[in-house]
Amino acid sequence: MTVQPENRVVALGFFDGVHRGHCAILRRAAELARERGWGSAAVTFETHPRALVLGVAPDMITTLEQRSALIRAQGIDLVVALPFDEEMAETEPCEFAEMLRTCWRAGAVVCGDSFRFGRDARGTPETMRACGMEVFVCPPVTLGGAVISSTLIRRCVAEGALGRARQLLGRPFSLEGTVRSGYQRGRRLGYPTVNLMPEDGMLLPKRGVYAALAETGGRTYCAVTNVGTRPTFSDADIVSIESYLLDYAGDLYGQTVKVSFLKYLRAERPFGSGDELRAQIGRDIAQARTVCGRENCR
Repeated sequence: MTVQPENRVVALGFFDGVHRGHCAILRRAAELARERGWGSAAVTFETHPRALVLGVAPDMITTLEQRSALIRAQGIDLVVALPFDEEMAETEPCEFAEMLRTCWRAGAVVCGDSFRFGRDARGTPETMRACGMEVFVCPPVTLGGAVISSTLIRRCVAEGALGRARQLLGRPFSLEGTVRSGYQRGRRLGYPTVNLMPEDGMLLPKRGVYAALAETGGRTYCAVTNVGTRPTFSDADIVSIESYLLDYAGDLYGQTVKVSFLKYLRAERPFGSGDELRAQIGRDIAQARTVCGRENCR
């Protein structure tokens, strides 16, 4: 029988992206828990609070499943994802602190200095202390003079600055989803692609062609990934994510593939013929091999 810890150190935050700043908070919570012989937990929300408060949420860097796995990878024992509904939005700050104590046995909490909670976001780390909770506040983590934040990472990804996003995240920006059937145009050109279907509401990179890594079935392949609307073949404004996996032969329909974006290669543009497009794809592949050659493909 597993013995439950008497107390826990609880990390607080939404943690979208689980970037380097988030990791500092999570590792501090795990470290304090080990020092005290307590358990550790992270309390977050299933959906972004702005979805309820403002009626619109930012595009997500990570799914809830990815977020939870990345949080646990920092040494956290338990991830609690609470629904952010009307009842939660109306919870007074000290009620929230009491819920942490009674429901999750929080003996201490760790958060960033910008963490806000409770009704109208009135709660601050000082409020948490006033409610009788031991609080540890982690200072912001900066890179090149800028505070690392999910907002900054979203901006970098949207602009195609994947190298900068990687520095901020501590890993490449990635999308994960199920492979769906496409139009087979890449196959007819001699470059069969997998069409990725991420969850709704996920952050997408700037439209264009990227050098990427594609992970599936325990293996990693160099890939050329197009984020866009296939202007050579269609005038529909429907964004798709298509990846050509170098040195792979097989059928991935229905399988889960994770695409990690390494470098923006060029803008998406229409071509006068299939032959012209085929020649450009060959040049894209050569560039991608150079970029991926610095990575650990296996």
